[in-house]
Amino acid sequence: MLSRQQIITSLYYLKLIGFLISNITIKKLILLHKPQEAPVKNSEHSEESLKTGGFIGLLERLIIVIFLSINQYSAIGLVLTAKSIARYDRISKDQAFAEYYLLGTLLSTIMVIVTYLLVF
Repeated sequence: MLSRQQIITSLYYLKLIGFLISNITIKKLILLHKPQEAPVKNSEHSEESLKTGGFIGLLERLIIVIFLSINQYSAIGLVLTAKSIARYDRISKDQAFAEYYLLGTLLSTIMVIVTYLLVF
């Protein structure tokens, strides 16, 4: 029979694994729909920029989980709004990127909410 502490520890690891699986799933699914771009030197499309975008996505999902856990559902909109404001210029000028961005944002949001509901 498991002790209360062992159950709590097991649940913690289950939550962590669920969150990691959702992050990996999002990355794999979004890469299937990435628009083709012509290579441009010293642009915002560099590999470093892609790593930064992935890190922003991870932070976005962590913040959404925090807001879900403290029942601040409307605050999730602030996260999505801030993300969109930061990318507004490119979204307004590049239709393919706008669709890719929207797909990634919606997929990320859905995955984190479903993972939260299933695990937490």
